[in-house]
Amino acid sequence: MSGSGAPVGPSLPPGEFIDLPGRGRVFVRRTEGPPGSPTVVLLHGWTVTADLNWYPAFEPLSERASVVAFDHRGHGLGLATRRFRLSECADDVLAVVDALGIDRFVAVGYSMGGAIAQLVARAAPNRISGLVLGATATSFRGRGWRAIRFSLLPVVAAASRLAPVKLRYWGWEQTVFNVIGTNIGRWAQAEILKGDPQALLDAGTELFNFDSSGWIAELPMPIAQIRTLGDQVVPDELQLELTGAVGETNAFSYRGGHASVVTDFDSFWGCTHKALDAVGIPAQSRPQSRSSSDPSPSGASR
Repeated sequence: MSGSGAPVGPSLPPGEFIDLPGRGRVFVRRTEGPPGSPTVVLLHGWTVTADLNWYPAFEPLSERASVVAFDHRGHGLGLATRRFRLSECADDVLAVVDALGIDRFVAVGYSMGGAIAQLVARAAPNRISGLVLGATATSFRGRGWRAIRFSLLPVVAAASRLAPVKLRYWGWEQTVFNVIGTNIGRWAQAEILKGDPQALLDAGTELFNFDSSGWIAELPMPIAQIRTLGDQVVPDELQLELTGAVGETNAFSYRGGHASVVTDFDSFWGCTHKALDAVGIPAQSRPQSRSSSDPSPSGASR
């Protein structure tokens, strides 16, 4: 706890607000990697923030690449939005890298961030040198009871628009304190509560409707996948469907729940380390060229 009573979180890289013409201001964290190293843009999952999703990854990633991270619209300090759209999140990614003067980059997406990464790659394949997709899918809907439960989100989102704004935020606080955030610290709860409840519900609707199975195999860049086996949020069968849809992909797996990106970061980083090798970001970064040799996987480090 700080002297003001605000929850104290982990040490984080510096950040600043940047202006995105025609969109607004967004807070961006950026770390410089080794000289000549490529850039990795981190795309976080549903309801959380970039800081909460990626805080253990900033330091080890910066040892091999420059790192950029920001909150998606409606989440944390992201852009305000009247109606959340995954396609607009993809456009935001390109607007951020344009504002930072970044031409090409590797997109690393986790869960919902994986869907956004796929959309960015489809919209601007010449800008993406590689994709790393963690705990994500080509479609999140699933089958059976999962599909039925998921289908309720659009109904809840529509009903929420009719509720007073204060009631929406009160309901979101109760959900965070009593459902989502029962086993996390106050800082993590505070990060989640920064989001716009309506935007988060709309994001659920977007995930319900997302389906890249018909076009992901057409993406020209190398793709690596990190599968979180035993994941109850994005189940194994949905993650395996992504593997099959891509066709040629490097898939790395470990057993861990959806929150293991932070709760079991050593396992996650072990796979991420290999995935970055697979998309052309070697452990010992060096200036990239078309004639550079294929990187060899190396042991995980933190």
